[in-house]
Amino acid sequence: MQTFLQHRLLCAAAVAALSGCAALQPMPEVHQLGVTGAGQALARVTSDPVNEYLPAISPDESTLLFDAVVRDGYKSESVVVGVDPDTGARRTHFTSSSTLALESAWLPDGSSFIYTSNALGKWALVRSLSKSPNAAVTVIIGGDAAPSVSRPSIAPDGKRVAFAVMMRNTWTIGVSHMDGSQFTILGEGMQPAWSPDGKKVAFVRTVGGFNHVFYVDPDTGTNLVQVTNGEYNDEFPAWAPDSSLIVFGSSRGSQELGGGARGRNLFAIRSDGNQLTQLTNGDGIASAPCWGKHGWIYFSSNQAGNFDIWRFKVSGELAAR
Repeated sequence: MQTFLQHRLLCAAAVAALSGCAALQPMPEVHQLGVTGAGQALARVTSDPVNEYLPAISPDESTLLFDAVVRDGYKSESVVVGVDPDTGARRTHFTSSSTLALESAWLPDGSSFIYTSNALGKWALVRSLSKSPNAAVTVIIGGDAAPSVSRPSIAPDGKRVAFAVMMRNTWTIGVSHMDGSQFTILGEGMQPAWSPDGKKVAFVRTVGGFNHVFYVDPDTGTNLVQVTNGEYNDEFPAWAPDSSLIVFGSSRGSQELGGGARGRNLFAIRSDGNQLTQLTNGDGIASAPCWGKHGWIYFSSNQAGNFDIWRFKVSGELAAR
């Protein structure tokens, strides 16, 4: 049986349902990775020999945070690391390696960030009290109230946070205020992403054996809309800065890889389910995107073997919105 950490790291590689524990190991193969006509200036941001997932760009786009995961036998180490997104330089550990830290999200004003941590024994959602490395933290919501809390996403006004929690063996979307009060369940799902206009929370729900992107009104839990469909796995939604489009990783058109895992590429789609656009192409995994205000999409890919952070800039109609 997978440990909870293994499950989270598999999800971070966007192959949890298909590749078993293979995603925990560095992949020796070098895969192809490119962008379609909807993208340009594809570049590798990081190149350290560790697996790096779940990029989160700061509001001023000066610092890129991500999970850096090292697995040595049965021991796993995960820290939140930051770099200059333009150069990959100034690599800094923002959390201690003595505990596990994952899934960072910036406060809208860029003053600090939140992340999940097992420092208290159970996984909890915590807030760094500054954006300095190894700053003190305060607990937003603990593991007793929100079991297996993961993938936080903060509302654009900074007052609430959405996250996934395990309730009765089912991943569920929760929302609370930043002090953990007024904890509300929106329904079944995982990987929430709050839209920049504050009106929607996108998330992933399994329907008919496949993962698809939905969104819901975060205030009421109503107005549920399914955005993607088909016999594909669509995962890790993230919003365009103007809230008109959602970028996500998908198995659409992918091919079998070693170990039974399927590849992933990035796609964008309008929030009404129209205008599906493929953004990357290749036989590896491109996943867990975030879309910065300046048009850059950051994501994790195993193109060079292990998972690194890459980016490209949207072009054409996507850039002209």
